[in-house]
Amino acid sequence: MRLVRALTDMPVPCPHAGCVRSATARALLASAVVACGLAWEPAASADPTVLLASRWPSVPDGHALTLEDQIVERLTLLGNTLGQHLDLLSHDFVQLRVDARRRRAHLQIGGGDSDGLSLRLHSDIQFDDLNARVCARLDVALRGHAVQLELPTFEMSPVSYRGDHGVEFRVPLFIQQF
Repeated sequence: MRLVRALTDMPVPCPHAGCVRSATARALLASAVVACGLAWEPAASADPTVLLASRWPSVPDGHALTLEDQIVERLTLLGNTLGQHLDLLSHDFVQLRVDARRRRAHLQIGGGDSDGLSLRLHSDIQFDDLNARVCARLDVALRGHAVQLELPTFEMSPVSYRGDHGVEFRVPLFIQQF
């Protein structure tokens, strides 16, 4: 105990060290008082709107569609416009409807009347990546007698062989369902 008292209660050998220690103590005391004063002063960030704005990002300025949705809508519009022009130019021989959002198209080729001869090919096309899956139906009518033939579902995909580009048709010969 004497050793501890001797180390802590020693007289200061240099008057300069005492001045530095007392100045440091005064500075610490002053900063503590200022910090307490700032803590008690109402802060601007105590306002609920300021707190909410700092925690949550701001709402986007525009409520328009995203670029992806704009492109999809534009593709749908272009496909259906092309379909209307094909329908008009071919006198209802070729009809095309496009739904780019669901990645589908409906193509109908054919004409005629039910009293004479009528031949129509209806196809529903589903696009997946590079492939197109086609479900087709052939409608034939002769003098009031109509026949509908369901064609097998087939896939179309682009191919390239030695620099030549083409389309590959994949038609299933045997279909097994489990």
